[in-house]
Amino acid sequence: KKRWSTSIPFKQTEPVPEYAWWLFWTLQVADVWTTNEGMKYDCVYEQNPVLPRVPHLDRLIIHKVVFLHPFAVFQKENLLTKEDMMFPNLFGIYVIHNNLKVIERAKKRCNLR
Repeated sequence: KKRWSTSIPFKQTEPVPEYAWWLFWTLQVADVWTTNEGMKYDCVYEQNPVLPRVPHLDRLIIHKVVFLHPFAVFQKENLLTKEDMMFPNLFGIYVIHNNLKVIERAKKRCNLR
């Protein structure tokens, strides 16, 4: 007679490596920097609906601190896995790449505010 386990199977996963956290926080700083650089041009506006159309640097920093606080807790408590950090890091790379493209176009077509 086959006996079925009543316990929930446990799947081990790799914790987030230090380089992935380093990349995540570096990308957040780069996002603030590139966004702030883009805001220097009169044709560039913030696309995040939570922020003003032309946020000042202090507002960008406050926004990051508030919305990224859970990630600081996750890091401290080791609650995420390597796989969990793939999307935030890839999305961060995409955002910065987009910001840099916007800045390059703005340099050619727009005036400084």
